[in-house]
Amino acid sequence: MTMKELAKLANTSVSTVSKAFRDADDVSQETKEHIFDIAKQHGCYGKFYQGKYHKKVIALVCPEIAGNYYSIFVQILQKLIEDAGGICLISTTEFNNQKQAELIEYYASYLQVDGLIVFGLKETLKKGYDIPIVSLFASKDCNVDSVNVDMESAMWEAVELLLQYGHRQIAFISEKLTLGKMELFQKIMAENKLDADLTAESDQRFEQAGIDGINTLLQLKKPFTAVICAYDHIAFGAIKQLKRNGFRVPQDCSVIGMDNISMDNFSDPSLTSIDTKPQEVCSIAWDLLQKKMENKYFKAKQSILIRSGLILRESVQKR
Repeated sequence: MTMKELAKLANTSVSTVSKAFRDADDVSQETKEHIFDIAKQHGCYGKFYQGKYHKKVIALVCPEIAGNYYSIFVQILQKLIEDAGGICLISTTEFNNQKQAELIEYYASYLQVDGLIVFGLKETLKKGYDIPIVSLFASKDCNVDSVNVDMESAMWEAVELLLQYGHRQIAFISEKLTLGKMELFQKIMAENKLDADLTAESDQRFEQAGIDGINTLLQLKKPFTAVICAYDHIAFGAIKQLKRNGFRVPQDCSVIGMDNISMDNFSDPSLTSIDTKPQEVCSIAWDLLQKKMENKYFKAKQSILIRSGLILRESVQKR
C-alpha cells in the first residue's frame, strides 16, 4: 500500500499521513491513532512509521578521547545526559574540521538527534539546522551558543604566581595543537616586560612533547627557573626530562600544567595546574541545551565564559 492509498482510506491528506508517521506536533493524537489503526489493519504501519525514539538522543562531537582532557568532559556530559534519561552518542573528529562538519550534517540532517554538543565549532554552519546545538568551547559561528573557559585569566594567574615567587626566566612548552596558549603566554610575558621567547614547540604530543620541549629549551642555552606547559601530560614529560638532566623539581625549576587531571595529585612532585572546571562547563552546556530542546526559540545570544583557576601543589616553589 502506498501512502496516497492510506491517506484516501483515512479520509485525509498525504501530508497529514506523512506528518503523523513522523510524530509531528501539528497533527492531533486522535488523528494519528486513526491513521495508525488503518495502517495496522493493512500491514503497513512499520513501513511508514518514522516517529522519534522514546528517549532524547544527544550527540557529542569531540576532537578525541585518547587523552584525559577531552575524555573527562565526555564522561561528565554522558553522565548528565543519561541521568536525565537520555541516550548519548559519541564521535571523534581527530581534529579534522571537515570531519566535524560531516558529523554535524549527519547527526542534524540524517539521524535527526534531539540535541548536539560540538567541542569547539570550527566553521560557520553552512545551513540552518532545526536541532539545538551548543558549542563546548569557542565557536566560529556567532549564531551558535557556546560555553568557554577563560584561559587568559588563568594564564595571568600562573605567571603572576611565579613572579611573586621570584621567577623571572619563565619558559613555555607547547605542541602543534596548543599554539594559541603559547601565543597567550608570550603576550602576557611581553606585557610584563619579560623574555617572551623562552618557548618550545614539539611535533609530538602528550609526555613526549614535554621531553622534546625541555631538550629544546636546554639547547637555547638561556637560563630558566620555571616552565608552564600547555597541558598536564606535557608537564609530566617535562618533569621527567628535567630530572634526567640533573634538575630538581621544584628546587631548581618549578613546573605548572593545565587541565588539573586526576593524575596531578599522584605525580612526583604533585603538579600545580590550571583547573579548567569541566564539571561547571559541562553542567552549564547541558542546561543550555535542555532549554533549547524545550523551546526551539530559546537562545542565550552569548558566549558564556567560565573563569578557570590555579591549583597550587608541590611542583612550584619560591626562588
